[in-house]
Amino acid sequence: MITGFAIILDDEILYISNENKFLMFEIVLFIEKLIRSINPNNGWRLKNIFFEGKSGRESMIIRHVVTEDLQNLYYCITGDFLSNSEEADNLLKEFYEKVNANYDDLNKFGEYSKKSEFSKVIRLITGYLWDKYHYPLEDEEIKYTYAQIENKIIYCGISAQGLPIISQLYDTSLLNDLKREITNENIEIFSSNLSARLATIAMNTQIRAQMSIKEIQFDDLLENTSKKLILFGDLNGYSLDFVASGDFNRIKEIFKQLVERVSQEEILKQEFSGDLKPYRSLKTYLNEIIQEFDQ
Repeated sequence: MITGFAIILDDEILYISNENKFLMFEIVLFIEKLIRSINPNNGWRLKNIFFEGKSGRESMIIRHVVTEDLQNLYYCITGDFLSNSEEADNLLKEFYEKVNANYDDLNKFGEYSKKSEFSKVIRLITGYLWDKYHYPLEDEEIKYTYAQIENKIIYCGISAQGLPIISQLYDTSLLNDLKREITNENIEIFSSNLSARLATIAMNTQIRAQMSIKEIQFDDLLENTSKKLILFGDLNGYSLDFVASGDFNRIKEIFKQLVERVSQEEILKQEFSGDLKPYRSLKTYLNEIIQEFDQ
């Protein structure tokens, strides 16, 4: 079922079809800041976000376009879409095409949105798409395929109450995009910043949208065969953040095993007191587990 449509330009929501979904669409703004901080080359394209709440799981599918003047434009649709849904892909593609048939200069989207007829035009488009895809989405059956892709773990960290506790960067090539020398100090700064931004996304989803964020997917245009994945897991109230690239199905298997094993650590069964020292040993522990999974 489709629950909402939105168009977002950088840090502004230009259109939203369902005000009840505003706080979900707002999460894109926090992810936008994350992308800008770690991928200044504009190679990453936000694709999917998966949430979980009292009413079950909900997805957001996204067409992420970078305009000629480097504005980030997001066409977003929420609903209970199945993973790898062909109908959802068709829905999103048609949403993008029909909006652009009426507003073809992407660099002027901010100007278009200020005109009185903008919301009326988009509302007609979204109403048509809801009617067209509502039943095909409900009746669709998914066939899963497993790709043979190299899997690479990029980052892993643990946070509590929005505060980063430990963080470990496994793919230091991300510093090259930021034009920073690969030194221990720069790796530590980058890891801490990434951990803080991921914690901010998780906390804002929980506090503002009253949901838990489970997964964010990106395409990487600079590495044609690479897709990036961020996973969020619960460790007895602590949050495990995991960034990787490759075969999503295999990565999720690795992540599930990691959550099960790390959650058994005694320190993570205790309430966080603010003292980081007892958690330092977890970094070595995480390294050993991840190396094991890489073999």
